[in-house]
Amino acid sequence: MTETGSRPPEARTAVVIATHAYCHPLDKCVSDFSALVEHPQDVILVDNGSNGDLTRWAKEYAPEITTITRAVNGFFCAGYNDGLRHAIEKKYQYVLIVNADTDVCNPDMLHQLIDVANHHPSAAFIGPKVYLRDVGNVQNTVLTYPTFRRTVTSFLRHKLIGPPPAASDDIEKEVEFLNGVCVLCRVAALREFGLLDETMGGYVEDTDWAWRAKTNGWTSLYTPVESIVHHQPDVGYEHYSLKSFMLRRNTIFWHHKCGRSTEALLYGRSSRFMAWLRCILARLRSHPDLEDFKTFSSRLAEVDRAIRSDRPVGDWFGPPLGDW
Repeated sequence: MTETGSRPPEARTAVVIATHAYCHPLDKCVSDFSALVEHPQDVILVDNGSNGDLTRWAKEYAPEITTITRAVNGFFCAGYNDGLRHAIEKKYQYVLIVNADTDVCNPDMLHQLIDVANHHPSAAFIGPKVYLRDVGNVQNTVLTYPTFRRTVTSFLRHKLIGPPPAASDDIEKEVEFLNGVCVLCRVAALREFGLLDETMGGYVEDTDWAWRAKTNGWTSLYTPVESIVHHQPDVGYEHYSLKSFMLRRNTIFWHHKCGRSTEALLYGRSSRFMAWLRCILARLRSHPDLEDFKTFSSRLAEVDRAIRSDRPVGDWFGPPLGDW
């Protein structure tokens, strides 16, 4: 990795990192960003319900950073919202939200991102180029709103042709929304349209955030500034996983928020059908995780039934996910 230690950004900037457990390489993530900001306390670590383990770790490893301790895991949205609220109260102009399983590969990234933000005053969110696991392997962070047509087209293309080239290329451009792994947020914009929707927990929250920004006249911008390496594990995204369920559940919820009831119904029905089909195949193949397939399918069925009965979203958004 490139050694950090660049000049501090020219605007008051905080970095928010939230996690519910220690993950690789959190120590390097904290130290890298501590070297980029003006003061160590500009790095805000949110202990997102680790029973105090991360707070104790931070006091020993990086006592000068700001640590916020949550009693329970609020998933991505609640954890990062606590850090954002602190930064807003302290009157920072910009806040970089970044995943805990990352480290810095460009020691001038904050300065470069703020320079881009200053040249694009209507951009609420600025997303840099992110590498996945290794420098040079670009992670696609430029995303589009998940309509039913796009979902079907993408599925068929992936099966017949393969994945498309990453939209996170070398061209700066306005985009529909950005993956939330590493995003510079303009505080003036957040004051207008608010923070992350904590009802969603995590996944699709970045879609919703960008959509709310757009309805308030703000934009999302991708810039090819090199930034971090994301050490995302390659497990946990199976078809029956909690993450996959939240992705589908929250997509349905987001369409409801936008007033797109037909899109919500189409996406819900198709997701339920695919879950049912995978459950049958798992049973035929005596898959060791068959019960997980069943749980996934039954939870999606709950959501689908609630949509057909036209119940208010608050009544059906699901049981606590802690019992998954």
